[in-house]
Order: sequence, then C-alpha cells, then structure tokens
Amino acid sequence: MNIPEYKTVAGLRSRNGSISKNDIRFCVKNTTADECREYALQLEKLGFAKHTEKEISTGKDSGIVNLCYIYYNDEMCIFIFWNDPLQTLFVTAEPKQPLPEKCEEKSKLEGEAFISQQHIGGGMSYVVKLCDGSFVCVDGGAYKDEDMEQLLKFLKEHSDGAKPRIATWFFTHSHYDHIRLATHFIKNYADEVELEAVAYQFCDCDKVCAEIEDMAKMKEDIEAFENAIETSYPNATVYTLHTGESYYFAGVEVEILRSFDDTYLYNHFSFNDMSAALRFNFANGKTAMLLGDNMRYGCLELAQTYGEYLKSDIMQVAHHGLIGGEKSLYQLIDPDICFWPVNEAVFSGHYGGIYQYCLGEGGCDFNAYIRDDSIRKRTHYHSGKTMIVRI
Repeated sequence: MNIPEYKTVAGLRSRNGSISKNDIRFCVKNTTADECREYALQLEKLGFAKHTEKEISTGKDSGIVNLCYIYYNDEMCIFIFWNDPLQTLFVTAEPKQPLPEKCEEKSKLEGEAFISQQHIGGGMSYVVKLCDGSFVCVDGGAYKDEDMEQLLKFLKEHSDGAKPRIATWFFTHSHYDHIRLATHFIKNYADEVELEAVAYQFCDCDKVCAEIEDMAKMKEDIEAFENAIETSYPNATVYTLHTGESYYFAGVEVEILRSFDDTYLYNHFSFNDMSAALRFNFANGKTAMLLGDNMRYGCLELAQTYGEYLKSDIMQVAHHGLIGGEKSLYQLIDPDICFWPVNEAVFSGHYGGIYQYCLGEGGCDFNAYIRDDSIRKRTHYHSGKTMIVRI
C-alpha cells in the first residue's frame, strides 16, 4: 500500500507505529485542522471515495472540534482522526475491508430497547436489545459452561420465540476475560443463534514485545476466536473498529470513541489502555458509555479529547472498577447509572487484597467519587446477577 504524503508546515511525523495486522499508520504532532482538511481533499483528488466526514465538538461554545474522515478505493481504506486538543493527526491505512453501513435513519427508529449487564463468572458482558428484536453484544467474559448457557438462555428468552439474531458482536480488546466465552459460544451455538457481524481491532501479537504480557497465550486466544468465527459463521461480516466510526442499528447509533488507532505512540505496557470505548446513542436521547478496560492513560485521553461531549446516562466503570480509571473522565460522563463488571463481593469491598479498589481505596479516588452520594445519588449494579435497564 502506498499512502499519499501528508503535507505540513510545522508538524512532526512519527514512524509507523502499527501493532495490528496488515496496516500502516502514522501520526503528526503540531499539525492543524486546515492541514488535515487539505489531506482529505488530496485523497479525493487521487480518486478516493469518501465514506465518512464528521466533526465532534468537545462542548458548547468550546471552539474545539475533532475531525474524522474515512476514505476508500479498490485497494485500501484510510482512517483519519484529527485530535484538536492534542493538535495531533492519526492516520491508519488498511487493505480494502468492509465499512459500517451509512444508515443514519435506522438509528432514529423507536421502540422497546434495553441494555443488560450479564451475570458471568469473570470478565465483562453486555447485551443490547434493539427495537427490531435483534441484539448487539459487547464482549462476553471468561469461559465457563454455565455462563455460556446463561447467555444463550437470555437471548432466547428475549427473542419472543424467534431464533436469536445478533446484529453485531463488538469486542473491546483481546484479553481472555473479554473474548474467551464468545469463542466457545460461537463454536457451540451456530445452529441456535444467528450472528451477522463481529467488530474488533486486535493486535498482531508477533509485533508486540513478548515481555509485556503472555503474548503466546493471547495469540492462542485470538487465533481460536477468529477460527471459531470463520468456521461457524463463514458469512458473517468482520469489521475492524476505528476511532470516529459509527455503526447504525434499529433505534441506536454505536460510536467508536477510542480504538487501537489512538494508542500506538505509547509503550505498550498494558493492553487494557488499548481497549475500545463505545457509546450507544438511543433514539429517545438516552446514552450508554462502555469504557472496556481502559485505565488511567486511556481515560485521561478520552476526557481530554472529547470533554463535555462525553456526558452519558449510563456508564460501565472502567477496568472492572479496579485499578485504572480517572476522576476527570467520570466527572464529564456524570452518569445516572453505573455498571460494575465485578461480582457482588468485590463491589461491596471484599476483594481479599490489601485495598478495596471498588470502594476507592488504593488510590482509586475515581471510584470513591462515583459512589459518593453526597456529590450525586447514582444507581449502581454489579454483575452478581443479570440486570436489565429499559431505555
């Protein structure tokens, strides 16, 4: 792939920072919005078709606006995100791939919908029922037979007698407690559940320093996951998540506010900080922010990048309510309802270690803040039981 040259007066371009498969990416610090727009025009002059052009303001009258462009031709897709607060451009180019359908009107449909935090033995699992009766899932948790069976039972119970249909299954990152249950679910229930699409962006483990984490085990989990999809659902669409994208479903838009696209500049000491962050924007105006396992750096960047735009009604507490998270982000989201993807004992302060992180000990002042009723009364749900919030 040959990426067109980015022209800048004062910007400082980084080296290729890809840790994903088959892509090329770079960033330019100290560039400008006008230079970003000029690059978009350059792509159009070269024959690239525009899929997405979007502006995201950080708040009313802030004057700070992030820019998102997606272009494609017969050979490649190019994803552009200009981060106004950081004055930094991020560009990722990949071989031609499926892109989300531009069906904005679908997200305006109204009807019954809910978001559910699933009761699982470990990890994180969410199910959103759409107003057309289909589902969107996020992650799935670590693998246990009873959790897999519970998820199938839940989908069937809320499908009104029809065969459950998952419109898209999103995955925030490739840790086992987020993808391993899905791998086994896909392998075991292909005859009982329809799966139309999956969406994720995982690393290429061979590009990442082996000392950072157990890369061999993560590589094995990713390969098992991708093999399960290819074998059980060969016709499912496979999307690669990118910052700035929107996916449209019946009665909801899913925004990708963070992905691997934003993270390659840092030392990859933790894959938690490379989690995707997704927000569900429902037709009635309600919103649900799912932060995955983003820790302090990821949360700080979300806060800095989007500001007041982050305000949401529902928030999944980052990294299971354990270490990580950031008070400034929680203040901006300012949710009415908090989902804690931990069991009741951990949520209640019986972690078994030195610190009770979910209560705010061990430097987790962000958790103390979000649970402080004197600041604001909020509703909190742990994953000790399946909890449904009607939208």
